[in-house]
Amino acid sequence: MQPDRRQAAAWSIGLTGVVTVLGAAFIVRGRDDVTGLVWWLQGWMALLLIVAFASLIRAVFLTAEAAAGKSSERGGAGLGAAKRWAVAGLSLIAMALLVAWLSPVAETTRPLMRVDFESGVACGPVTFERDGYVGVTTKYGSPADTKLWIPVDKISLLREVSACP
Repeated sequence: MQPDRRQAAAWSIGLTGVVTVLGAAFIVRGRDDVTGLVWWLQGWMALLLIVAFASLIRAVFLTAEAAAGKSSERGGAGLGAAKRWAVAGLSLIAMALLVAWLSPVAETTRPLMRVDFESGVACGPVTFERDGYVGVTTKYGSPADTKLWIPVDKISLLREVSACP
């Protein structure tokens, strides 16, 4: 076996192991880490991870081709392309992890409250503000959250609910 093919075989085994371990880690870990993010960051993370794993799988196939001597590129260029795909995939996974760690938490992680007040009913996460007002975020999780400001002295009932109507 030629040195380039031996190196490609080693890379193929190593990359297959990395992809397997990362895939298993993401499956076992579950979705607990991203459910607190706002909806568009969840989508961004999903896109990053899909492209990352596609890049890593491409790298595995390129190394397997180079190890078998079937690389369509000359010399070690097949292995070089596989290395670039692997670095790109691992970089995208790192970006997705940074998004999860550094992004703000969505409003929906706070308990949902039903607020009965003089003019009606509001439901959503509640913030207590200065000057005697309570802020209720209605339509939470949608692209256009609406904040309703209710004077505390106008509230007749404030209770936690599992879901808003």
